[in-house]
This record gives sequence, structure tokens and C-alpha cells, in this order.
Amino acid sequence: MAAQHQHYVPQLLLRGFLSRDPKLAVKEQVHVFDLKEGVEFSPSIANVMGERRFNDFWIDDETLATIEPATSRIESHFAPLIERIRDEKRLTRTAEELADLSLLLAFQFIRTKKMRLLPERLNSFMKAHVRRLGFDPSKVDGIEEWTEDKLKIQHVRQQFRSLEDYARAISDKEFFLMRSPEGSSFYLGDHPVVLHNDEESRGRMGRLGLAAPYIQIYLPLSAEIMLCAYDRAVLGQLMRGRDEVVAEGQGMVLRALMDGKITAAQMKSIIESGNDYDITTPLIAAIRAGEPVIVGSEQVQCYNSLQAFQAHRFVIDPDGKFNVAREMVSERQAAEQREGAVQ
Repeated sequence: MAAQHQHYVPQLLLRGFLSRDPKLAVKEQVHVFDLKEGVEFSPSIANVMGERRFNDFWIDDETLATIEPATSRIESHFAPLIERIRDEKRLTRTAEELADLSLLLAFQFIRTKKMRLLPERLNSFMKAHVRRLGFDPSKVDGIEEWTEDKLKIQHVRQQFRSLEDYARAISDKEFFLMRSPEGSSFYLGDHPVVLHNDEESRGRMGRLGLAAPYIQIYLPLSAEIMLCAYDRAVLGQLMRGRDEVVAEGQGMVLRALMDGKITAAQMKSIIESGNDYDITTPLIAAIRAGEPVIVGSEQVQCYNSLQAFQAHRFVIDPDGKFNVAREMVSERQAAEQREGAVQ
């Protein structure tokens, strides 16, 4: 079997983030920032966010297996959907489309390098904790050494065992699109399905699980369009907040009328003019119609910070500026220096 560069972020997704420079875009090149080394480069999408034989693994000394054909078939299934959303910049919100979007988010979430290395990271945390307690990690049950092949096999098993459960957890979310304003671009990280939660953790359930209350899930599909899947409670919270503001405003106007400070006609005019400041109702209407919600450049920066923070190592910026990524790296370095000074 010939060795090949196998992607964990597919080229069909990378193609939405080609360089804004036409000379680079025609060669399907992207601007990439290495969060570990702090350097940028402009490779072809054929050679980024993947590794040689990433989806190949040895069953025994003589048998090399692969899931590359299976991942390629899944990518081919999603390609027309992603291309249509990019072109039309809207969702049809049919049952079939929503099911495919749930599977897309689940598949892209579970297949990355970051997810593959998760057991190794957890193992490292356990070892460090055991050492702090004064014990030898090699003599503690449950702590083991993870080789590359063991990680690959574990990752393959996880994809087969968990994909359906992940898709099911995502399927009950409210799906919609965000659109970046002129002059701003969404980043794409090498772990591009990112999670966010504005609520504090409650009980044992974590804040950033796919099924966590108030969870927000994001996957950029192009520099201009990002797929979002929100726990329905988030939109309900927005609507309740709107209702409380409206009720409070109407109460103030009613008191002014009863105190003789305004006339009935003025009261009516004030209430009607208040509708001009209601951003929640049009937002919900756009979501239900499948139309994109246009966000500001500051909001784009916030979503880009999620891509950079939750990435394993690499992020793509179609504009090649990497302002958010560089700022994040600088903050990390400053924090590490402060920790070193304290120690």
C-alpha cells in the first residue's frame, strides 16, 4: 500500500479557506500559522491538516489496515451539501439536511489529531498527579504508555463506537448559519468543530460536552460562512431576555402615562418605536428561515479565538494576518514566564 498524506480535516473543507491572494488561491494554497512554533507558511491544501498514513494502522506485524476509503466515502457524501451551503449561504432545514449536518459535525469533531492524542494527554495528567502525591506512576494500575499504533487503534474504535452517539447528541440542536461582514474572515483550526458555553458548570456535567446544557457548537465552512448548532435553551434564553426588557419598558411607559407625564398617543408611539431596537425577534426569524445571521468583526474575532484556542497546533486565516492567533500565543508565553518566575 503506497504511503500517502491522509487528512483529518478534509480538502473539501480546506478549500473554503484559500488565500485571498489570487496567485496563491489558484494553486489551492492557504495561510497557516503554527501555534507551537509561532511561524506561518502557505502550503497547498493537499499537504496540511493531515499526516502520512494517518488512517492506516498495523493489526499485527504483517497486516496493515486502513479506514481511509471509509473516510473518503463520508467526505464525498458531504461534499455537495457543503458546496451548496457555501454557494447559497442558507440552510433548507429539511429533516435530511439537519441529519446530515449532525453527522458532519460529529464526524469532523471525532476524527482529528487532537482527539487521537486525548488518551495520551489524560495519561500525562494522571502521571503528573501521581508524582505530585509521591508515588511511582509505573506501579499504578490504569496508567499505561501509549504508542502511535495503540493510539491509532483506540482512535479507530472510538470513531466506530461513538460517531452515532455524537451525531444523536447534536441532532436536537438548533442549526443556523453565521456570516462574516465584509473585510473579516473566519479562521479554520485543525480541530475545527469548537464548543463554547456562556453558562457556569452545574453539577457533574461539564460545560463543554456535546450534550451539555446551553452548549454552542461551531464549524466554519468557508471564510464567510460558519455552521452553528445551539442547545435550544440558548435561543429560549434570548427570547426570555427580550420579553423581560419589553415588559420592563412597557411598565415604565405605563407609569409615565398614569402620572400624566405623557399622553396615550405618546405611549403608543414609544412602544412602537421600541420595536426598532428589538434584535432578538429578527434574529430568531432569520434562523427559522434558514437565512444567515450577519455578525460584526468583533464577534468574528471571538469565534476565531475559539478556533485558535481549541486547535491542536495549526490555524488557517484566509487573510494571512493571524492577529487573534498571535495575540493568543503571546498571552500563553507571558503566562508561562509568570509561572516560571513564581517557581
